[in-house]
Amino acid sequence: MSRTTVLRRTRTVAVASLIAAAAFSLTACGGGESDSDAKGGSASATASGTSGGSGGSGGSSGGSGEGIGAEAGSASEGSSSASRCTTGHLEAAWSNFEGGPDMTYGRQQTARVVLKNTGSSDCTMVGFPGVQLQTEHGETWDLRRTDDKPKPVRVAAGGRVTFDITFLASTRDDDKKFAPDQVVITPPNDRRNISLDWPYGGALLDQSGATHPGTFVGPVSTPE
Repeated sequence: MSRTTVLRRTRTVAVASLIAAAAFSLTACGGGESDSDAKGGSASATASGTSGGSGGSGGSSGGSGEGIGAEAGSASEGSSSASRCTTGHLEAAWSNFEGGPDMTYGRQQTARVVLKNTGSSDCTMVGFPGVQLQTEHGETWDLRRTDDKPKPVRVAAGGRVTFDITFLASTRDDDKKFAPDQVVITPPNDRRNISLDWPYGGALLDQSGATHPGTFVGPVSTPE
């Protein structure tokens, strides 16, 4: 988005003064920058690294949706000269981390997503994914980020990285509820997204308008 250039002339001085406002990009802030608490994170669900894309915009591809372990393949933290990982060479799936969440439990839980490098060469990923939850009726919720500082991760061909969605399930009849149907994921520094079905049923406590919600997303990291 850019502002209109303003050109002013004076009658006494035959010199034109050109004033231009610098254009700014509607992308996420750099990884780890936030003005809020760790559990509240940043207000944007935009994929965050050095630049990013919206959690619900751009082209889309489907993930496998199957629960898988994160231990297979190779990923390591640290700087790397490998090119960045792109959505076209990534596959998303839910991890079987701790057996998956229990939607009848009223405290914070974790749903872990695995991103697999399906390309033929190593790639590098750093930052936060954009995550947008969608109901079957079209409501959306762009998840906030933690203020954890992301670390660059080099992902070998066939290797995996993970990120966590921490959430509060709705367990009371009088709760304001948000029932996810689809989870739209935009990998860090990309604008294309991957969609996964929400496999756990139930509903989340709807805190989509809260400043420090109990539902948020963390950065990509090496599998534990």
